[in-house]
Amino acid sequence: MEKTRVMVKLDIYGDNFNPQIITDQLNIQPHMSWQKGDSVEGKSTVRNKTCWRFSTGYQESLDINDQLSVIIERFQGESEKLIELIKAHNLEILVSIVINIEENQKPAMNFNKETISFIHQIGAEVDIDLYIYS
Repeated sequence: MEKTRVMVKLDIYGDNFNPQIITDQLNIQPHMSWQKGDSVEGKSTVRNKTCWRFSTGYQESLDINDQLSVIIERFQGESEKLIELIKAHNLEILVSIVINIEENQKPAMNFNKETISFIHQIGAEVDIDLYIYS
């Protein structure tokens, strides 16, 4: 029996910058990065933005805060550097929550005060993708 899985990603993206700058300044390795114009694997399109991505990967979960807390804990101490990078390189931040629902097991989906404060502090947008499989 498949279980509901949740992944949270923090994307730092912009028109054209070197993702290694983010890695060096934050001392955090991304899970993936790409440059504007790179090919999208398995597709006949190219990337329209440069991106540096940190992700929890998919994890069995019935509460999105379990994965959000991983992101917040990892970046909380680096928020000032993050804000400086965003301003210096004209970048944006997107926090994406991807939920794969299995067996009608819906996770708790709320944003606690810590999450709201962190997202506001770094000036991020939030995207939620919900996929219902069974």
